[in-house]
Amino acid sequence: MRKRASLKVLLLLLFLAAGQAGQVRAQEPQVRLMRGGRVMTLGLEDYLIGVLAGEVSPNWPLEALKTMAVCARTYTINKMMVNSGGNYHLTDTMMDQVYKGNGRLWSSIRQAVDETRNEVLTYESAPAQVFYCASSGGCTASSLVVWGRYYPYLQAVADIYSTSDPYANWTLKVSERDFLRALGYTGHLGSIEVAERDESGRVGRLRIEVSGRSFQVAGRDIQRLRERLGWERLCSTLFDVKLEAGQVVFTGRGWGHGVGLSQWGSKRMAESGFTYQQILQFYFPGTTLGIIQSEE
Repeated sequence: MRKRASLKVLLLLLFLAAGQAGQVRAQEPQVRLMRGGRVMTLGLEDYLIGVLAGEVSPNWPLEALKTMAVCARTYTINKMMVNSGGNYHLTDTMMDQVYKGNGRLWSSIRQAVDETRNEVLTYESAPAQVFYCASSGGCTASSLVVWGRYYPYLQAVADIYSTSDPYANWTLKVSERDFLRALGYTGHLGSIEVAERDESGRVGRLRIEVSGRSFQVAGRDIQRLRERLGWERLCSTLFDVKLEAGQVVFTGRGWGHGVGLSQWGSKRMAESGFTYQQILQFYFPGTTLGIIQSEE
């Protein structure tokens, strides 16, 4: 317990100087990763190579890979601080960051991690809360709206770089029965409509009629709907919906919660000539790069 506590304090202390000196000093942190029911320990930079292999394509532009490396490193540091007293810091699934053990096979991934070694995003002398999704669908989402947590650098922002990726447009059709079951209702679905949207255009509230009774579906119930229908099927809450011939038809844009970095948006920005520093500023305005400087 003493070792875990000291790691947490060390990370907190060294980040307090990040806003002034732009760098912090520590031995390379060790990541405890829950994988396949077992906890494995990896050096931070080695772990990130596996994350990039799991989260993005090694064939993407180098600046997009470097953007992802900084985001993943910052996310990891935050999780290590929060979970310092537990048996592990992160899992290897999409609920944290997807990790694949073959990352070292790709020279582009190794280069991206190496060229951003120890770099993290900071805000007001502390690690920034960094989140990312596959595609924003054309507008990022506010962390306050999605999770009830306000961060000035995680606001709804128009994202023209995420309008022509593989998730720019998608359609999902589910049966009336499966839709109601996902929400915990039984009966006949008479109608469905979007009753409220947030500033990014995402659905904040649905109004449905079930066997003559009207119900509101909002907040956690909408997220539960995504989970039960499948995150990879109901890709985001940036959708329109209608009842058609006994089916609920969703037509939407983007994949994921929409908060922070759009991975496919970063790819398009890199292809357009933006550096990873510029990409990070676009998706996390007001943050600065800090350095974890390992002791010799």
